Formats: sequence, structure tokens, C-alpha cells
Amino acid sequence: MQKGGIAANLFSDPTDILDLILDIIPQGIVMVDGNYRTLAFNRPMFDIFRLPSDTFHVGMDFRDALRIWARHTGQDAATLERVIRELAELESFTHEFPQDVLGELRWCLLTHTPLPGGGFVRTFTDITERKRLEQELERVSRIDALTGAMTRRAFDQRLAEEIERARRFDHPLTLLMADFDHFKRINDTWGHHSGDAVLRVFVSVCQQACRVHDLMGRLGGEEFALLLPETGIDAAVVVAERLREAMEQRSIDLDTPRRRLHVTVSVGVAQLRASENANELIQRADRALYAAKAAGRNSVRCED
Repeated sequence: MQKGGIAANLFSDPTDILDLILDIIPQGIVMVDGNYRTLAFNRPMFDIFRLPSDTFHVGMDFRDALRIWARHTGQDAATLERVIRELAELESFTHEFPQDVLGELRWCLLTHTPLPGGGFVRTFTDITERKRLEQELERVSRIDALTGAMTRRAFDQRLAEEIERARRFDHPLTLLMADFDHFKRINDTWGHHSGDAVLRVFVSVCQQACRVHDLMGRLGGEEFALLLPETGIDAAVVVAERLREAMEQRSIDLDTPRRRLHVTVSVGVAQLRASENANELIQRADRALYAAKAAGRNSVRCED
């Protein structure tokens, strides 16, 4: 039997082989000449964007295909103009962009490769799942899994941003540092799961007492920071006292109704000074927190 006979019968025309190869590649592919005339494309070009079947045909002006794409996906005129302008790029480039596909947000990776003598090849890869994973990893890195407060890294980043904003607009900014009283005793007596319950309750109390634009971070262990934008020290002390009283009055259920905890917190308060940086502000709020502990705990102290 002659080798390759079946393949030769199935694909007697080399263009059939090329069409098969193009269509089994998961990326959308389009080839365009120097006059923007479409030379070749594959089936995934339609599938990725859920485009109408008449969007592409060999010989059409690729700019017309882009206009159909824009109408179908709701792109504005400025975006369409920029995309058409990029067709003349003489250097290779890649670009990630979000895309509304039949009401669903999808992400696409575009690669643009110029051809010798003019024209280009473009590929389009659906990277939606990769972007979702990246966003989830970013969310996890910014949110403390136990309490739902911001992580130290995320809080430090936002603190730097809020300090810059406060200086730019000459607005007050105040930091609260909160720490539980005798927290080690809670863990040693009732177990770490009870300590975890206390941390979660405190975050819940803070969320109820604070404004939507106030920021809360878990800096480590049982130490939390609350950043109050647009807030001077007098108003911040009122917030700190409200949190302290709420925790003092809160009864925390453990395994059964007969096992309940009453936990207190100490809070240090410091308002941003004109010339200090984030570390200096944190250190002053920490000193105020230590003063609250030294004063007998379950109290609020300020660092002026």
C-alpha cells in the first residue's frame, strides 16, 4: 500500500490542508496585505468574538471588518479610529484588551506581526481564564483570608496613596492602631480557633462603625490599622472610642452559648503631620497604642 495514500485522497488540494491547519488552531488568525486587503483568516476569528458570518471574506478591506467588529461589540468611534491607525504599525507589538462579547466580559491577547513588503499577520487569543486567575490571585494577595481586612502589603500601598492625596489637597488624615488586650491569654485558654473568632468579630465591628471609604488592614497577628481619610484627630478619637466601646460590650459566641468571650481593645491615634512619611505616622500611632496599654488597656490615647 502506498504510504500517505489516504491523506493524499483527503487533501488533494494543498489549500485544503492549509484551511484545516488554520481552523484547528485555537487562536484567531488573519493575514492582510499592504493595501489592507484580507488574504486569509480562520474560523476562530468568528468564534472568539461571536461575530456574524459575513464579517470576513477573502479580498475585503480589513478596515471594513473592524467596523463590523466595532458595531457588534459596541466599541466607540475613538477606539475604532485608534485600532485602524495601529494597522500601519511597522513594528511587532502585543496588546491585551477587554471585550464585550454578547454581554460577557472576555479578554483577548492581540499579536501584530508586519510582513516583508507590507501587510501583517494578526493573532487573537482568548485569555479570559488567565485574567480571571490573575485577578483572583491579586485579590487573595490583598485580602486577609481569615478576617477579610486588607493585608499588610495592600494596606501599606493604600496608605502611601492616601498620604499623597492628603498632601495634594491639604486634607486631614488620621491613623488608628488597634490591638486586643491579653490576646495571648485567649489563645492559650480557649484555643486559636477562639482567637480567630475574635479577630473576625472585630473586623465586623469596624466595618459597621466606619465609613465606606475608610481603610482597614491586618498588620500582623492581632494588630489592626484603620485609616480615616478627611478626618482630623478629634473626630478620629470619637471613632476610636466607638470601636472600643463596641468591643467591650460585644459578647463573642464560641462553640456553645455557654462559652462566650468579652474582649477589649486598646487604640492609638495619630494624625498625619506635614512632613512625615508613612513609617513615621505608623510609629507615632504605635506609640499612642503602647501608651493606651500602659494606661491600663481598654483605652484610647493620642499622639499629637
